[in-house]
Amino acid sequence: MDWYKKRNKTKEKEILTEFELNLLNKAKAMIPGLPPIPWGERIFICGAGIIAGGWDKNDNFVLISDSAYSINNSSNGETKEIIYDYEIVDKNLSDDYLKFTIPSTNEIINIFGLNAGDGLYVNDDGWNIEVIYPWWPRASVIINNVFEPGAASREYLDKTYMINIQELDGWIKCGFSCLGDKFAILGSGGAIIFSMI
Repeated sequence: MDWYKKRNKTKEKEILTEFELNLLNKAKAMIPGLPPIPWGERIFICGAGIIAGGWDKNDNFVLISDSAYSINNSSNGETKEIIYDYEIVDKNLSDDYLKFTIPSTNEIINIFGLNAGDGLYVNDDGWNIEVIYPWWPRASVIINNVFEPGAASREYLDKTYMINIQELDGWIKCGFSCLGDKFAILGSGGAIIFSMI
């Protein structure tokens, strides 16, 4: 026990620069809400024990847990297919957790999630989504447009929107669809999907 007490006494305190403190305070002052236009359609797809998700070629969103997967219409959240079978999920999940083969179509999709890496953070129109941690360990998701006039000269978090993700908890990942007209925010309790209007 003495080594533990000694280590804690000698442990240096974390020191943030004035710039870092200002940035942290700026992030903490943001009010979660909806993303800006053109993002308007918002749906929530409920799940439990989700470990990953990804987009199929028809822009349906696939939710994956250890023991089930579902294919969901990303426009209205309707579940098109759901399979509860641990062996099927395990067999179709790649060893590196970056790909999933949809058994009913044999389509191989890229996935993101808890152990599956990150999704696409920028679309062709310059929209950028990012996970940040102003209240560590609680995650927040922000969005801005890096192609807007003057974007290159503005400071980090200027003209940035924090998205309300109150339905989700635990780990958070996000990613755009292949066409870039939708994005998903994914957590262990499901996914929130936004579409361009």
